[in-house]
Amino acid sequence: MAQKLLCSCITLQKELEKTIAKTGFDGRVRYLDVALHSDPQKMHRTLQKIIDDNTEAEEIIICVSGCGKATCGLQASTCNLALPRTMDCIDVLLTGSGVKRPDGAIFITKSWMNFMKNSSIDYMKLVREQGKDAAEEYLKKLYKGFTDFYIIDTGTYDLQEVEEYIMPLVKLLDGQLTRLPGPYKVLEKLASGNYDGSVIFIPKGGTLSIHEFDGLRPCTIKK
Repeated sequence: MAQKLLCSCITLQKELEKTIAKTGFDGRVRYLDVALHSDPQKMHRTLQKIIDDNTEAEEIIICVSGCGKATCGLQASTCNLALPRTMDCIDVLLTGSGVKRPDGAIFITKSWMNFMKNSSIDYMKLVREQGKDAAEEYLKKLYKGFTDFYIIDTGTYDLQEVEEYIMPLVKLLDGQLTRLPGPYKVLEKLASGNYDGSVIFIPKGGTLSIHEFDGLRPCTIKK
């Protein structure tokens, strides 16, 4: 019987697989439906049901953080909870890099590239459906205020593939593309149980307060 259950957004799968191999984490791992990213309330309900239905784990590690307040108010009804003290998955990947997250930016990894490819705002999909002019006009309005793009290099995928995918949008917006290191150190702390201030720990019977995220800065759009 696994004493720990790790629940994570699918966008962190590659990084978690590498972390698990490094730390020897032997608990159970469950990846959440990527569609939950677009619905924080549904994400909250899904996570709470996982916690409430738990009968085996003594601790559930939730690799979902602030993420539109999806984790705020979660109740540790059946066991202890642990999760990263970050605003979202981007901040999870940047932990340990020493990089201050730039405001008004678009961040991308291979997992996010795959998510975008299957979304309604994929550049090539829009061009096929609406024609080049209409698609580009729509994207300019959608991304108004965004010109800075960052590929997060986690060492788990081919950066060139992601760069080639995102460049048409970068060029359309007269933007610039930069690579940032993504050591995702908080995942190692969660998987190893070596918790510090970067991890929120809620004992069984407790509730995750929104104040656990005080002082964290959400991404803002440049004027």
